[in-house]
Amino acid sequence: MFYLRLNKLRIYSNGSLLGMTEVQLMSFVTLGEADFPMLNEFFRTSDAAQKRELVSQAVARVVSSRVMPQIQRVKDHQIIYFGDTGYNVFVSDTIPESINWMLMAIKSNQELVDNATLLSQILTGKNISTLVSTIGMLSSASSPVTSAVSTLTTLVAESILKLCANSKDRQLGLLLTSFTRQEHYPFGKRDSQNVPDATGNMKVDYTIFGF
Repeated sequence: MFYLRLNKLRIYSNGSLLGMTEVQLMSFVTLGEADFPMLNEFFRTSDAAQKRELVSQAVARVVSSRVMPQIQRVKDHQIIYFGDTGYNVFVSDTIPESINWMLMAIKSNQELVDNATLLSQILTGKNISTLVSTIGMLSSASSPVTSAVSTLTTLVAESILKLCANSKDRQLGLLLTSFTRQEHYPFGKRDSQNVPDATGNMKVDYTIFGF
């Protein structure tokens, strides 16, 4: 078994001038090349229409991994706990060789869009064309699929932030990280505390545990 657990996080500013505000977390976990066989096919084929379809499938795979832990209203500098055992953002029967994790914190007073709506916002003709071109340029990279997954994950994050801006919501935190078994959990466990995010507004405690 394998678990990626969110244990605790601290949000320094809740994005509100006074009092408490509603914060929604979104977690996306994918397994590197194991989750994206369509990207291997992308780099093999020269068919333009097939490339667009394969990129669409890859974006859908990222979005389908979304889980949304429920948290209470928060104030500035609040530490948020997830029980005695943490919140499992990812569980697998086997220990993966690599994982990618994106954790977003959004100030939101409304229900966030479902996966189908999110996909419709991302998979526009313009975005697909841009992705096909961008990912195509990664073919000479040492790990083209890994680089492509990073590109896709960034696009998903940017699309969510665009939706938030349109609805007057606000990003409070963004953690983007990747792990490999050999480097980060060779013996099946990794505990990390106070990991800073990309915004400087959030710190995260998490545990990787596999056996």
